[in-house]
Amino acid sequence: MFSQIKGQDRAIRLLNNSILHNRIAQAYLFYGPEGVGKFTTALYFSMALNCTSVPDKKPCGTCDSCHKFLQLSHPDLTYIFPTPNLKLTEEGEIKESKYISEYNDYLENRKTSPWKNFFFSSKLMIRKESITMLQRRLELAQTECNYRVIIIEDADSMNEEASNSFLKTLEEPPKNTVIILLTTKMQSLLPTIISRCQQVYFQPLSHRVIEDILISKYFIDKAIAKTYSRISNGNLEQAIRLTGDSKHESRNLMIAFIEASLNKDDMFIINSVGSGKEKFKAELVHDLLYHLALWFNDMSKLYVDRKDINNLDYAELLEKCVKNCLVCDSDIPASLTFIDDLHRKVDGNVNTQLIVINLYNHLRKVLNP
Repeated sequence: MFSQIKGQDRAIRLLNNSILHNRIAQAYLFYGPEGVGKFTTALYFSMALNCTSVPDKKPCGTCDSCHKFLQLSHPDLTYIFPTPNLKLTEEGEIKESKYISEYNDYLENRKTSPWKNFFFSSKLMIRKESITMLQRRLELAQTECNYRVIIIEDADSMNEEASNSFLKTLEEPPKNTVIILLTTKMQSLLPTIISRCQQVYFQPLSHRVIEDILISKYFIDKAIAKTYSRISNGNLEQAIRLTGDSKHESRNLMIAFIEASLNKDDMFIINSVGSGKEKFKAELVHDLLYHLALWFNDMSKLYVDRKDINNLDYAELLEKCVKNCLVCDSDIPASLTFIDDLHRKVDGNVNTQLIVINLYNHLRKVLNP
């Protein structure tokens, strides 16, 4: 099953060798950009450590152990990720009942369609309660596996209390326990946590790798796969999500924002916002912002290497934006910072209608100075 993970040959070779030579580290840190296979690799590595098949077939994906890992239901797997305040007990019971449904929906999304964005209704982090629950589980005996596995997704979202508590576990993990931390922001982790992990880097995926996966695994039309493999900026999950939108709504919306900003068409944003809150769901706004970030990157490299731009089919519109943008060198970095801030506001459950109004005002100012 490791062969299904494309574009991460170095990481897969390192993990395979550690299994082959029985040199399993007690803690791993999988780091790199979003959507490049860190979670899938962590899950497959956990399966390989405990698969009951012959050595050269591990993980087989079909034995009872592998099946339970794929369903995130193995008794020797602890999976921790950022959540609202669940008021978690030491035994892992969720006391805040209003989040139980969201928590279960997230797990189902992770099993069946992990490329889709999932949005909780409240602020997310990994709290000390989750680490206390983990520590309580580690006190119990293993039930079935050779190795007990802990996967902590977005480990950088641990608050200070959780980080300090987790550090104690990391310093003296129980025997036959493997801890795998996943992060896109390694600099946000405590240096003492980083130093106790074997680091495994996951690189951005090439356009070609993403294009091949979209065509061979998801049966995407070749022309569409080629376009979205470039637009996704090395993020496979984003490419799958965007191609799943048959109308390419977020990209079309981005072009509409650009054209309205260039033409000073304020009625565009008035009519768009007036059409109702449901139009600008969090996932759509995130995707719109991803597209705009790539648009500004294309503006910066339009005259450096035209073949390398993502929005090649809108080259004329890009040229018009560059000509209008009188202080392009300073405006582009500022716009990318502004877009990053809007991503954080979406995650913080700020009203998306207000976000798109601010976005339009910013574009209008930059593209019509």
